[in-house]
Amino acid sequence: MAIDTSAEIRAADRYFTSHQVGDILQVNPSSVVKWINDGILSAFRTPGGHRRISASELVRFARHHGMPIPEELKELAISKVLVVDDEPRFLTALQKALKPFDNEIALETVENGIEALIKIGTLKPDILILDIRMPGIDGFQVLERVKSYPDMQHLTVIAVSGQMDDSTAERCKKLGAFMCLTKPVKVPELLETLREMRKPRYQWAIR
Repeated sequence: MAIDTSAEIRAADRYFTSHQVGDILQVNPSSVVKWINDGILSAFRTPGGHRRISASELVRFARHHGMPIPEELKELAISKVLVVDDEPRFLTALQKALKPFDNEIALETVENGIEALIKIGTLKPDILILDIRMPGIDGFQVLERVKSYPDMQHLTVIAVSGQMDDSTAERCKKLGAFMCLTKPVKVPELLETLREMRKPRYQWAIR
């Protein structure tokens, strides 16, 4: 099952100069430079020595400091989450539990591995909550297939199972899962994980 790799450039792929960040947040660019030098706003340097701040880092920074999310970056303020599970009751329960957080999470669900592979290719989710024990194409196969595609390396996978023993968790992590949870999933723990995933994977503090 092929996954479409011709993704459009999302806001998450954009990078800004310190002057652009100043314009977006309506502050003096010198304040942006100070934030970077103080290590509270992460950035990296280009080969030419210019600072660049990622769109996702800008959203994280604004959210953390109680600043309004820039209009052009609001799509990054909501995480696209795909849940794959063959138990309709679990999907319904999770949808109800996460409904109060729809300003943070755009939730979609599918019930089997084949639907998951198709949906991942079209939705391009930020987070995949994946049931490992499913009939047909199970969670292990979905995880292995997805992580074999270069453009899906960024996808954060949370593996879940009612029988998440040590060997299952180890196998999931070797295949690329970020975290393994035991059902029933605790919503506060899940939300904390999603919030952690908003932070950049790699941070370069410029001193």
